[in-house]
Amino acid sequence: MSDVRADADTIRALEQQRFCAMRDSDVDVLDALYTDEMLYTHSNATRDTKASLLAKIRNQELRCTDVIHYPEDDVVVIGDTAVAAGQVIGTVYVNGAPFKQCNRALAVWTRQCGRWRMIAYQSTPIPPVEVGPDQHDQSRRNTT
Repeated sequence: MSDVRADADTIRALEQQRFCAMRDSDVDVLDALYTDEMLYTHSNATRDTKASLLAKIRNQELRCTDVIHYPEDDVVVIGDTAVAAGQVIGTVYVNGAPFKQCNRALAVWTRQCGRWRMIAYQSTPIPPVEVGPDQHDQSRRNTT
């Protein structure tokens, strides 16, 4: 039987390792962290397999050099499955074109032969908060 708290800490460390590898375009580390069946869904709803994502990173079609990965809000571990919820903010470069990111993300990890590996990733844009005139008036009243 595994220790859920230790597994959650392991997932947090692996998420940090994965983020650093994405930032540094380290396809060898990413190759080791991803399952062969991994599906990666980008914030624009396009999807990559492990092979296609690693090819894009290797060829510098996708670069995440200006992205900040915030610690996971939550890690849920049930048996040999873990889900990490976090936030990613910054600029991603796709074929040299910059795209601003302010996303929530879910990473799904599975334990295979005693080793945690990522099997799925989903990134979703956080919509901008619109403040209406009534909200401005309310906030002024609450700060006096």
